[in-house]
Amino acid sequence: MTEILGGEPRQGRREWRLTGIIFFGILALAILWTAVLILRPFITAILLGAIIVTVTFPLYRRLRTRLKGRQNAAAVVMLIGIVLLLFLPLVIVGVLLVQQANTVIQSVQSGDAQQILSRLDLASRLGFLRSWIPGFDPATINPQRLLLPVLQQLPGWVARHGAAVVGGLAGMVLSFFLVLLSAYFFYVEGEAILEELAILSPLPARYDAEFGERFKDVIDATFRGQVMTSLAQGIATTIGLAIAGVPAPLFWGAIATLLSLLPMVGAAVIWAPAAVYLFVTASMGHRALWPAIFLTIWGLVVVSTIDNVVRPWVMKGKAQLPAIPLLFAVLGGLQAFGFVGLVIGPLVFSLLMSVIDIYKRSFRTARAKSPIA
Repeated sequence: MTEILGGEPRQGRREWRLTGIIFFGILALAILWTAVLILRPFITAILLGAIIVTVTFPLYRRLRTRLKGRQNAAAVVMLIGIVLLLFLPLVIVGVLLVQQANTVIQSVQSGDAQQILSRLDLASRLGFLRSWIPGFDPATINPQRLLLPVLQQLPGWVARHGAAVVGGLAGMVLSFFLVLLSAYFFYVEGEAILEELAILSPLPARYDAEFGERFKDVIDATFRGQVMTSLAQGIATTIGLAIAGVPAPLFWGAIATLLSLLPMVGAAVIWAPAAVYLFVTASMGHRALWPAIFLTIWGLVVVSTIDNVVRPWVMKGKAQLPAIPLLFAVLGGLQAFGFVGLVIGPLVFSLLMSVIDIYKRSFRTARAKSPIA
């Protein structure tokens, strides 16, 4: 019986010669490399889809149970919820920003901007700098000459680059659609993919489970850190705008919260223009100067540093990294990989800690226990 059961594996091993194994290895590497080249333009969409599924998979599992195991229907319902939760707020913010841009353009065309700039009178206000900067002439800083041509050219720039803007928006919509496709695939086939990876992995089963848990924990921690950081920046922006007397601080604070979810944008898009507006109105004598100074300091010191304080503090539990290495992992990941670096950076560092821990447990401990010859 042993020979019968063991005959097939031994026969399978005998038919693989060394040259066959080498050829198969080279062929597999070549095919894998070609697959990577094909998928490289879509890596970001695939990773974002995987991240979304990892964070929301418990909800998907409960929904699938409610739908009596119909995983396709459950995946579609999840995608509809994701679109409503992510896409619609961004569309609302985009529409509001376009309305504000139209207001600015109409103000420029009506001549209001020229009147505002003429009232600033920077030449007399900056005269004190002559005693500090030899050869400085405040008359050279003429807002009408520096800013007005730029403002007047805004409508023409929009008209000339309208096709590029539309093309960029179309590309964003396509990328978002690819993310949804990736998420749908991982919802439906994710569990089967994990089972296949466990079969293909040469590592012991307990280490496969450990790497899987690290991956899930880091993604959960990154998502939680991003959401909590955005909320903190939105609340801080709201407080700063309210103290400075900016109209509708709750409304603009809510928009700052949404924009803080985008690492390359952030809450500065809200508080920085508000500070400029306060400086302009203060120079025209319509209000005091201290709100503009306060909002500028508040934005630079409080709002801008929240990202470097709240995110590591929120993430340090599940990411299993100290706060300072976690901060470097997030910042370095953003610089190296862009948006997805928020996850890749902490994930790489966390997996590195797992590799070191596995090495100590499996190799250094065994070496320490071995008898000395």
